[in-house]
Amino acid sequence: MGKGGLTLEEEVKRARRVYIIGNGGSFSNAQHLANDLEGAGVRAHTLNPASLTATANDHGYGYVFSRWVLLHGEPGDLLIALSGSGKSKNIVNAVKAAKLIGMRVYTIFGATEGLDMQASEEKQLAIGHRVMKWLRGLS
Repeated sequence: MGKGGLTLEEEVKRARRVYIIGNGGSFSNAQHLANDLEGAGVRAHTLNPASLTATANDHGYGYVFSRWVLLHGEPGDLLIALSGSGKSKNIVNAVKAAKLIGMRVYTIFGATEGLDMQASEEKQLAIGHRVMKWLRGLS
């Protein structure tokens, strides 16, 4: 359940736009999930590699997602943060930035549930596919 007791499916349906972030395999999962959500009619976005590397070069990797959220996010949008550990500075900073501007936040962090990295990334995809199927009326 997300903030206010809403499921991720309900959060996605309610959001104006959805922003999805992650590092490494979780970044790939973020791109995968954004593509699936777009196919289900949701305005979903993930940071493109050119913007990510330019921001990392200019401002530091710890701020790549928070700067993006602050530039583009608005109240009524949803940030989905994917992380194996939930401790990466750039993910934590983005969650704080999203909350600061009034975005809703949903996190899928494996370490908080005692999952290893591979199990965490599998969980991210499973949840993403469940949401996509729900949006398409398949579940």
